[in-house]
Amino acid sequence: MPKKAQARRTSRLASEESAKKPAASSSAASTTVERAETAPAARAPATSTWKSYYSLIPVALGLLASANSLWNGYAIDDITQVRNNALIRELKNIPSAFTNSVWSFASNEIVFTADRYFRPLFNVLLTINYAIFGTAPWGWHLANILTHAAATYLVFLVIDQVTGSKVAGMITAGLFAVHPVHAESVAWVSGVTDPLMSLFALSAFYLYLRYKRSRNLVLLAGMLLLYLLGAMTKETALALPLLVAYMEVFHFEGSNGLGHRIIRAAAFVGLFAIPTLLYFLIRASALGSSGVGTATRYPLGPALATVPLAMAKYLGFMLLPWKYSYQHYTEFVHSPVSSSFIGPVLLILAITGAILWSRSRMLAFAAVWFVIWLAPALAAIPQFDPEYLVQERYLYLPSAGFCLAVALRIEWIAARGIFGLSGRRAAIAMSVGILVIYGAAYVRQNAVWRDSLAVFEKCVAVDPASAQARTDLARQLFDSGKQKEAEQMATSALALDPGSPGIYLVLSYISNATGRLDQGIDYLEQGVASVREGPVTSHRLATLELNLGLLYERRKNFDRAEQTLLKSIEIWPRSVGWYTTGQFYLDVGRFEDARKMFEQSRGDLPGRFAPIHLKLGRSYDGLGHVAEAKAEYEKYLELAPAAKDRAEVMRRLAEL
Repeated sequence: MPKKAQARRTSRLASEESAKKPAASSSAASTTVERAETAPAARAPATSTWKSYYSLIPVALGLLASANSLWNGYAIDDITQVRNNALIRELKNIPSAFTNSVWSFASNEIVFTADRYFRPLFNVLLTINYAIFGTAPWGWHLANILTHAAATYLVFLVIDQVTGSKVAGMITAGLFAVHPVHAESVAWVSGVTDPLMSLFALSAFYLYLRYKRSRNLVLLAGMLLLYLLGAMTKETALALPLLVAYMEVFHFEGSNGLGHRIIRAAAFVGLFAIPTLLYFLIRASALGSSGVGTATRYPLGPALATVPLAMAKYLGFMLLPWKYSYQHYTEFVHSPVSSSFIGPVLLILAITGAILWSRSRMLAFAAVWFVIWLAPALAAIPQFDPEYLVQERYLYLPSAGFCLAVALRIEWIAARGIFGLSGRRAAIAMSVGILVIYGAAYVRQNAVWRDSLAVFEKCVAVDPASAQARTDLARQLFDSGKQKEAEQMATSALALDPGSPGIYLVLSYISNATGRLDQGIDYLEQGVASVREGPVTSHRLATLELNLGLLYERRKNFDRAEQTLLKSIEIWPRSVGWYTTGQFYLDVGRFEDARKMFEQSRGDLPGRFAPIHLKLGRSYDGLGHVAEAKAEYEKYLELAPAAKDRAEVMRRLAEL
């Protein structure tokens, strides 16, 4: 057989589907598996010189499909993260990104501070962007587009290494470049965390694959460093050791027994333990907690039962290019005999069975890639409210697995043909058709992220029966100066679901902001009466009670204020509740009660949250405990050297 023909045959064996034969039944396939692990030189040379440019095609597609997001403005968190973030305005603040939370710039906002997101490299990117572009939106969107293009290129490199096929790499990366599920991550400035994390995670995995071929320890060290950087961009990167362990046990089988492969996987996981431990130590130093994410809001049982439904929704977003939205309201599943549980489980079992029946190592890799990179988002379901339980941006890196599965099917068609067309023509037609359909949907979805109002208008358009979508749109309408439209939208939400707590919060907010305090209280009282306390509604009911207590205080009804604030804490013990109740006690001169609440809150807050020391200082000051008051005031000034009330606190210190 001519050498070029033999090379092409070997390459196909490494990348195409072998649905009818187990890999172990073919000596050629077995040889290819060994080569995939140990002999990079055995990879087939390109049959034409232009194959070396395959990687540029998906990169160009990503740039082209994302270009219209350059005309977008800021949406949702962007306003706070970019325009109101004082910490990103000077490059000298970059080191502080590694000692503070994402929201540390909101130093006086207890709600933001209680959300312990530690993503220092995200803050570093924000600081660099600000130094280059200031607050010009187009520059920030350009940075997102370039990050997405770089991630697309890395997807090509990884798939090329795994499959030994530049064609599979090109198709996979091309689909990844234009898939509309990525609009949230690319067209939204604050959504860049997933593409940025993917740069590090993909690079780390690529170095792992290169190490498997060359055994160069420098590549292994680089893998561990990039893994650490990925974790410091977003917690999702912590899933990489699971992927490597899978590769060692199941993908790179070779001639080694299962026991040997498990030991080899354990050794790799042990190596990852070093940067993982370092990450948690840095995180604990910055936040005072090594836990990932925020406190659990919902019970574990319903959250676990909801995982199959969430998986089914994510698969639907990958397959069908429509109904994309910032919100996908997903009720928690409470019973294993409900259709919301049984249906998704049967779907997942059917897909799993089909993959096992195919006996395709590459298809199995694609599925495992999808599941492992999605696993952190699924594990975090107990922390998410139903409207944000399923989020499109969580599919950014997992989607490469789906795109690979499609590419493998297209290669299968290329080898066999379909509908009377030759294999090559059918494959080209299918590839172009999918790219055009997905690309058009991607461009359309990019435009949705032009501003916050457009984002929530799309939420209502996608799910007009969602009371929560209408509630959030009402808030955006009011903040945009459209009071009448806001009240109409909130009223329509109330008609859809009188038991939704968020509606009463927004109606109360609108009333209070327009000088109708009594009406604001009435709405919250209606909400408390209408929302039944339960595992899923408890934290929102607690929020209603907390806000009601604050309005009672404004009305000077201090007894009712105290009752509702304490009820809020009883329903949902949390730092925000203790802190707010402590402020109430401080306002009414009950300094010992205030001290107890602030001390309770401090144990659950990052050590660098300065306002808690000011509150404790004033509590001790009111109690006449001079030494303790001075210590807390001094700690406050140390942590907040640029505080607006610095002169006032220093004056009080001098008086003590």
